[in-house]
Amino acid sequence: MSKTKSAMKPLSYLKIPRYVVLSLIFLTVLLSFRWIWSTAFAIPDHPEPARGVLDLRGWDLADASPISLDGEWGFTPDALISGGEDTNTYSVMGSGTPSTWIQVPGDWRNALQSRSTSSFGYGTYQLRILLDPSVKEVSLWAQKIQTSSIIEINGTVIAKFGQPASDVDTYQPERTAFVTTYTPGESSELTLLVQVANFDDPFSGGITRSLYFGSPEAIGSERGLSIDLQKITFAILFLHSLYAFVMFLFIRKQRALLTFSLLTLVTALTVVSDHDSLLLTWLPLNFTWMVKAKAMSYSSFALFLLMLARSFANPTQGRKLFLTYASVVWGYLLFLIIAPVTLVYQALHTQIPDFLYLFAIGWSVFLFFKMAAAKQSDASFLLFAAMSSFSSVLWGIVNSHNEITNVYYPIDVIAAIFGFAAYWFRKYFRNSTEIEELYEQLKVEDQQKDQFLVNTAHELRTPLHGIINIAESIAVREQRQSGGQHTEDMKLLVNIGRQMSQLIDDLLDVIRLREKRITLQKKPISLASVISGVIGMFRFMAEGKRVQIIVDTPEGLPLIQADERRLVQILYNLLHNALKFTDEGAITVSVRADKNSVIMQVSDTGTGISEELQARIFEPYEQGTAQARLSGGIGLGLSISKQLTELHGGELTVQSVLGQGSVFQVSLPREETSAISAISDQTEPPQWGTQHDEEVAVSVSEQQHPVLHGKATATARILAVDDDPVNLRVLISMLSSESYEIQSATSALEALELLNSQSWDLLIADVMMPHMSGYELTESVRKRYSVSELPILLLTARNEPADVYAGFMAGATDYVTKPVDAVELRHRIGSLVVLKQSIDERLRMEAAYLQAQIQPHFLFNTLNSIMMLSEIDTDRMQRLGDAFIEYLQTSFHFVNSEKMVEITHEIDLSKAYLYIEKERFAERLTVVWDIPEDIDVMLPPLTIQPLIENAVRHGVLSQVEGGTVWIRIATQTAGTLIEIEDNGSGMQPEQIERALAWPKPSPLEPGGIGLTNTHRRLNQLYGQGLTIVSSPGQGTKVSFFIPDPLDSDSF
Repeated sequence: MSKTKSAMKPLSYLKIPRYVVLSLIFLTVLLSFRWIWSTAFAIPDHPEPARGVLDLRGWDLADASPISLDGEWGFTPDALISGGEDTNTYSVMGSGTPSTWIQVPGDWRNALQSRSTSSFGYGTYQLRILLDPSVKEVSLWAQKIQTSSIIEINGTVIAKFGQPASDVDTYQPERTAFVTTYTPGESSELTLLVQVANFDDPFSGGITRSLYFGSPEAIGSERGLSIDLQKITFAILFLHSLYAFVMFLFIRKQRALLTFSLLTLVTALTVVSDHDSLLLTWLPLNFTWMVKAKAMSYSSFALFLLMLARSFANPTQGRKLFLTYASVVWGYLLFLIIAPVTLVYQALHTQIPDFLYLFAIGWSVFLFFKMAAAKQSDASFLLFAAMSSFSSVLWGIVNSHNEITNVYYPIDVIAAIFGFAAYWFRKYFRNSTEIEELYEQLKVEDQQKDQFLVNTAHELRTPLHGIINIAESIAVREQRQSGGQHTEDMKLLVNIGRQMSQLIDDLLDVIRLREKRITLQKKPISLASVISGVIGMFRFMAEGKRVQIIVDTPEGLPLIQADERRLVQILYNLLHNALKFTDEGAITVSVRADKNSVIMQVSDTGTGISEELQARIFEPYEQGTAQARLSGGIGLGLSISKQLTELHGGELTVQSVLGQGSVFQVSLPREETSAISAISDQTEPPQWGTQHDEEVAVSVSEQQHPVLHGKATATARILAVDDDPVNLRVLISMLSSESYEIQSATSALEALELLNSQSWDLLIADVMMPHMSGYELTESVRKRYSVSELPILLLTARNEPADVYAGFMAGATDYVTKPVDAVELRHRIGSLVVLKQSIDERLRMEAAYLQAQIQPHFLFNTLNSIMMLSEIDTDRMQRLGDAFIEYLQTSFHFVNSEKMVEITHEIDLSKAYLYIEKERFAERLTVVWDIPEDIDVMLPPLTIQPLIENAVRHGVLSQVEGGTVWIRIATQTAGTLIEIEDNGSGMQPEQIERALAWPKPSPLEPGGIGLTNTHRRLNQLYGQGLTIVSSPGQGTKVSFFIPDPLDSDSF
């Protein structure tokens, strides 16, 4: 049993610290990135130089990556050979054998003839490169030739840095990375000569880093990528340094900010002073200071890294050791500044700089691990930075012995700096935790207050709207039944409810603005259009007050980039505020433009604002004086307007004199015309639809005729009005799938002209238009057309109750707010078109029905006349019978139910009717025809005959002596004029008004339905109906005008 228990004893495992696991994970990830990078930019396997010859015949330089020229080169020491010949030894490099062979890259010390212990000397490298004849151009990329050089290919100097020479006096050092290009022409063999001299670095001379050879495209691509990565890394480090330094200027006590700024700055310096030596392209440094800058950057990096690590950990531990180390480093940096470059190289060769560098990095990594072991907050960031630094050092050692890739690798450096920055900023935020907690507590309480307001507003909105709707219903019912005080009380209740609803909306807007949840949907907008629309709405609100609203908007105002709905809200609030505090006088809205902005002023002659109140008038919930608070509201309108103006990049200010009035000024930035044109042409306005519609092929400005979409024959004619041509194009695109004939107009005045000249099934108008708003256009149209005769659909970016009420009060049939959903818009338009066409069909059927209802006494009298003539004159009986048959056939003909008929059909019907009446009344009725012989006009059916019958029955035959009826048809320039005149009893003005009035008490009311029906149909088709001129006892003249159609498809 004991053995069993012993066997069941749980195994114990060695617990690995969390920071060790994290370190291994970080290092593995970083080394994996290094390996992937090295694989991606590895130098491909390629032929290597041997005995001074590199055979690249058969090697595809065009498609291959750059190759290194590492291998066995020819070398002639103590000779600077140019153009293939040495002026001292006269040995020809192209034909003779070099003095020795040397391995490139590497120090040339052992190859020098003097066999000196130093690398001082000069000599010439030689390499023959054999190419395919198809190679037209090659490039050479060198990064480090120590320390002056001249490069020639086939006797042509392609690069020169410094002045190689055989003595120190004429020698000039210069070292930088370079790329040069050579065109071999017809030659398939290149002789590459590199003259090198070095009298500065006693420990390294000659070609000390790999040279790369390839096509210009391959070399340019890899070197360009390498340089771009170096620049990006430098920019990131420099911006971190600048940001930390600026933060230090604000918080001087945080010296770690200055340390971090210096650390990132010297790290950036290491990037641009090594590899491709970008620093030389930005600063005019000579060779000596370039060497010193590189040496100083690495030593400074180690010092500042250790200082930053100690600031993160306990800075008191190891203080003496750190001060000793810092003193040594500062002394070394001072030495680098004042020492000649040869002593700098000797100092670097002593390995003391390497020790100082590795000592600081090792100490820093130790501190980071110690902090992680102590489970200090956010130490994982420091571990990440430490592993990034370790990875960079490790790979630098590997790459220095065997250059794996020539493309700069930025990830380790950036990752290390980001790790330090992340940890430091997290520490900074933790130091302010107590302040943040207090702030958060206040913020939570403030949010709870806002949330309470939001919840309250939402909970009040639904029942409040229910109360308003019920109150409106009761008010309408009471007004129909009895009226009186109950109706007025209900209207007052509705107004109070609407004011409360507006307050709720203001509360919600304030909270949205505070939480920055309001996003502007900007587009090019005409400020004059917005002002016109809002003023049209306020005319209804100002009814009953002795206040005049004046608008002063000059022509040629530039467009502005703004959210139309929010701009309307700003102007609405300012006008509402002015109207509330102005009992009598004037409210003026004026606009002017200067060089940089468009300025709108809303001035009033009201109570004015004191200077003390002007300072806080735009604060939320500010209502000013106690008298102002009694006027209603909660003081949010001006605050909302100011914030919305600032969201547009503008400014809202106030100037006021107590007792004289106030001037609120909105300044909005103006946009360049070219920029607005580009926006208008390239983007569709978001306020029209939520989805993108295809652009219409025909520009609105080019539309001289209505655009027909869908079927070959239009089912409805629609007039669309908007001052923005882009909006019209989007509307046409939305309706492109329907068989509508759409005519666009860019102003209300143009729309009125089109209404006068043609017939329409629907009018679509934007509310915000200059000169005449959509509300004013609707009022003008309603003076001529009833709701059933021409439906009107208004479009606007505002959906506030006041906007909707203003639209319906002006006479709109329907109201759609932007952004418009295309499906909803098409269905609304379809419903209105069907309604209009149903009414038109009813009118046509009504006319046909009335014509078919031949009155019994007319039928009886005509038959009596035929019977009497059968005994007296059978020829006349035959002619009267024929006329009666033609009259009956024409009256019951199916074309009477069509929309249009030929005028000859109407003339034939009228002649048959008049012939019957002439036979019946003989001398009492005289008919005079004045019509052209050839007339080709289409007109609505049953328009002429009812007028003639009215002239005969109610005009001529109402007199004992009878009279004359004149029928005139005259062709004019723009159409055809038809007149029916009689010299009968005439009509009083009120009789004329009653004859044309609609609706009538009964559809079949005798003595006028024919005239009314004809008048309404003509009005709908041509924009003008019957014209009646009459005087009692002098007769009556009824006329109407048939305009010529614009084209063959107009009807």
